Amino acid sequence: MERLDLHQIVASLAFSVDLAETSTIADTDFEDYTANLNLSKHKFLNHARRATYVALRVAKMINDDENFLSKVFIATALHDIGIKRDIDSAHSDFDIILEHSKLGEALILRLPVDKELASIIKYHHENFNGTGVYKLKGEDIPLISRIIRLADIFEILYDETKSNFIQRNRINEWINEHKNSLFDPNIVDVYNKVQFIDAFWLDIENIAYTNQILDKIIPETKIPATLEDIKRIAEVFAYIIDHKSHFTYTHSTNLAKYVKKVCNYIGFDKNKTLKMEIAALLHDIGKLSIPNSILDKNGKLTAEEMQIMRSHTYYTRLILSKIDGFEEIAEWAANHHEKLNGKGYPLGLDADKLSLESRIMAICDIYEALTADRPYRAGMSADDAFKIIQTMVKSGELCNKAFTIVKKALSE
Repeated sequence: MERLDLHQIVASLAFSVDLAETSTIADTDFEDYTANLNLSKHKFLNHARRATYVALRVAKMINDDENFLSKVFIATALHDIGIKRDIDSAHSDFDIILEHSKLGEALILRLPVDKELASIIKYHHENFNGTGVYKLKGEDIPLISRIIRLADIFEILYDETKSNFIQRNRINEWINEHKNSLFDPNIVDVYNKVQFIDAFWLDIENIAYTNQILDKIIPETKIPATLEDIKRIAEVFAYIIDHKSHFTYTHSTNLAKYVKKVCNYIGFDKNKTLKMEIAALLHDIGKLSIPNSILDKNGKLTAEEMQIMRSHTYYTRLILSKIDGFEEIAEWAANHHEKLNGKGYPLGLDADKLSLESRIMAICDIYEALTADRPYRAGMSADDAFKIIQTMVKSGELCNKAFTIVKKALSE
């Protein structure tokens, strides 16, 4: 059974959470009432990465145990995993934070990680003086939650469009002013020591441009993850992907079922079948970067909106290609809108560069989209869907061999 590094997988998928947060908050006006901060103007694209760096720097001065640091890393990288697509539909910012924290807890419990991380993420918005949504106070709040609270707010205070040199005093004053109220005073004291080093601020400024800054402080102990583990992770992210839009509810999970059926029909071995399922579950992870104003639009997309929509496959490749050992999974996932005639996207690959697995994924994706029920229409029959796909085969867009395999596999 193949094994990959869980830390590297978490780091890559955390970027997709930042993409989701960026596209979601861009569509609304959201304020974290527990800290009196408006988040709607903040750029979240490097939020997890920057907050994780701060949390690890602080945590290392508290306890350099590798197991402890691993928990800090995973919890901070995924602290916003519970971001909701309908963030603006809750009745108040209190409700948003409560739902966000509960969903984050529930999703973490489904991952192959230490279950302690669920409560850490649940309570990462708690204030030291007990004014958070759960009213936990002081050391009743998990230590790592208290660390994340400071790192999270630090990142929101940081403006990546400005030089770090002109922000240091403002951020430090804000954090120290909220010592004992929002933040654990002991953690603030540690933070003050950490930030005193110039390299800390230079890393904060440049962390968006290189992986080396975060990579050098991620716990060195690798946590092996089997393909079965990764499938569990992929199922959680498929849930996040599919729930971003009412129009694509269960799309990724349905696609994975169809792909597995085709793999079993062909006779792929267990590892390859798992890889294909993972690719199917994550094929639309790039859609987390697309604003819901486009995903949920009732009507035809404009030319500009269509270009934005098409970019999701680029982001799928960008996210998945960061993971060593994911080369095939990234290819099969990101190529689902490529066409044999070279007129697909985002790379415009032609037949010579599209594997049978990528061709199968593309056909299964179209089949699922045509046959699934949507809020605005009922799904069509399998026969009608295959007729449409066959037309695309005849026009040179899709592969006849892959079409024949998929049709036989899904007709059994």
